Amino acid sequence: MIRLLALGASCFAAGGVAALPARAQSSDCRPVEAVFYEQSDWARLANGLAANPSPCTSYYVTIPALAADKTQMRPAAAAQVRAHGSNFHALAEVNYTAWQRWVTSTGNSWYSAGVEARRRMASAGFDVAGGDRWVVNEFPSSVRAGSGTGRQDVRDLVRGLYEGDGTVTQAKGMVFVVGVGQSGLSFPQYKATLESWLQDQNFWADMSSYVSDFFQEVYGDVRNYAVPVQDAPTRATALNAYLQHLAALALAPGAPAAEAAAHNFLSASYGPLANASWAWGSAYGWTQVPADVMADYVSAQTYAMRLTGSARIGFAWNPLNSMGLSSGDFTAQVAAVLARLAGSIHETDQGDATQACAATGCAATVDGAALVPGWTTFSQWTPTTATFTSAPVTLTPGTPSPAISLQLQTGGVNTTLPVPSTVTITSTSRTSAFATDPAGPWQPALTLTVQPFTGAASFYMQDTAGGTPTLTANLGGALTTQVETIVAPTPAPAPAPPPPPPAAHVASLTLTPQQGRIHVGLQVVGAAGEPLQARVVLTVLHDGATIATASGPTDPTGTLGVTARPRLALGCYTARITALSAQGHLWDTSVPPAGYCVRALPAHVTTVAFGRKQGRLRVAVRATDDNGRALRARVQFALVRGSSKVASTVGQADSAGWLALVARAKPPLPGCYRVVVTRVVAPHSRWDGISPLRRYCIRR
Repeated sequence: MIRLLALGASCFAAGGVAALPARAQSSDCRPVEAVFYEQSDWARLANGLAANPSPCTSYYVTIPALAADKTQMRPAAAAQVRAHGSNFHALAEVNYTAWQRWVTSTGNSWYSAGVEARRRMASAGFDVAGGDRWVVNEFPSSVRAGSGTGRQDVRDLVRGLYEGDGTVTQAKGMVFVVGVGQSGLSFPQYKATLESWLQDQNFWADMSSYVSDFFQEVYGDVRNYAVPVQDAPTRATALNAYLQHLAALALAPGAPAAEAAAHNFLSASYGPLANASWAWGSAYGWTQVPADVMADYVSAQTYAMRLTGSARIGFAWNPLNSMGLSSGDFTAQVAAVLARLAGSIHETDQGDATQACAATGCAATVDGAALVPGWTTFSQWTPTTATFTSAPVTLTPGTPSPAISLQLQTGGVNTTLPVPSTVTITSTSRTSAFATDPAGPWQPALTLTVQPFTGAASFYMQDTAGGTPTLTANLGGALTTQVETIVAPTPAPAPAPPPPPPAAHVASLTLTPQQGRIHVGLQVVGAAGEPLQARVVLTVLHDGATIATASGPTDPTGTLGVTARPRLALGCYTARITALSAQGHLWDTSVPPAGYCVRALPAHVTTVAFGRKQGRLRVAVRATDDNGRALRARVQFALVRGSSKVASTVGQADSAGWLALVARAKPPLPGCYRVVVTRVVAPHSRWDGISPLRRYCIRR
């Protein structure tokens, strides 16, 4: 089932979504570039945006190349866009695939393709001095992956577009980068690809020189947005994790120095190309939902993008009648979605991102919808390691080894880098030596260089004494190890038995609630109380039943923390340590007693819904537990207009958790209304004391 929840009255009309009344303009104008891509619907898009324009916004509407030959610009179209006002500009589509065919068939260079595209752009009436620009649609996946000549091709193309043939003004333009789906993606592989791309200093230097705006296609899926129970801020956070993932990774901590060029360029030029294309089953994400749900999705994307404070937002606009609507009905509903697109931009021009949700609530739901948590990993840089890929060797003393191979990996994924990578090889044995050739020369530590775009290197070792030396490959502080075996020709006399290892001891074990889940903390120490780095295996139990098992290493302070995934439930929690190992130590198997009992669970007021009943203002609140389930709680709340109480009620919520009241005034007075909850009581529950910040405004 697909539905909208808790939406403001009068926001919906037959055939679609009605726009909110235009807000009075303020001097607090937050400028933004709004960039739009479409395949053919540019005139309707420009007209719809111009019907509700924001004076704070510079609108850029893509004019698609001619369908018969996409190296040819559409004549006289740019002027129609500019006619809507000084803040409306046309983008001349430079279709990558079409110009690739042109390069192949003519034998000309990619630079020449850019120069020729600028000439055709000028002939078709695009006015760079008037604010029109070129846009490459779209950088292919080979650019991101670094395969073939893809990156060099587009570097030459944008340089030609910037410079032209000398008869046109040098001008930077925009690029659209081919996107990836919001779900079903191999995040480690994709992230490794991006991290490598972001270190291509020459590529990003050219982008900085010739490109003003760098847009990533992020055509999302409504089913990864319209998640029941999730509020608008939570949805916006999840949306931005996807919409902003390329910029987030470029600006994430822990990046190597080679990433500085990408960091500097993308921090000043990145924009997401979000999804306003209704109603697609593929290609443009998945948007086969009713028009009012699509309008809510558009509002939420604008809300999310505006929350970042970025000077760039973008949308793909390509309506598709995939749900069997009549021509008139489809046209009317497309117009309604377009009106919401224009409205959400205009309503946020004073910097209040929440205004984008005023018309719809940003609360549509789709049964089975779920967030995609993998996008949150792009807020941190994953170190690249030089990993041993050849098997451990067994040698006799003084004998050179076969080649020992290393492979660059990011997050366990084989990768190449566009810059040289310096790897230092060392051994725990003082008698080990290394060389890049089996004939030497040999040295106790070796510095290897992994050449750009190769990802692999090899070396040789030898050792004059028997033993099991551990080799370490150090790439910028990221370490990998491998143990080799050196077999002495004659057995050494049996050593005296070693003394028993010192004891490892669990000094503390605690169970505490954290963010609605049980958290287990422990510390491992040695016999003298010194912290130990150990590997611990533990089980978490609820009323004697196992709910989670985990294993992991303690940190340098000897501490390990584990949070069980299941939400807190009534009853008592305990933890059991089943294994503990620390190098050079033996666990004494003792564990301090620890437990935690839950007598009450959090209660929340999650939803406030306004509406009309028989001409009077009706408001309802919903109480739920920490898992979003309805509570038959006793609730007391008041309806407040400004600072004046309009009405109040106290009573038992129904089986769905709802309690409602209807104000006496008919019709209700103009103004903004809100709800103040003062009490929520339910068995085995404790209210968090928070009233949702939901307003309902009546203007006459």
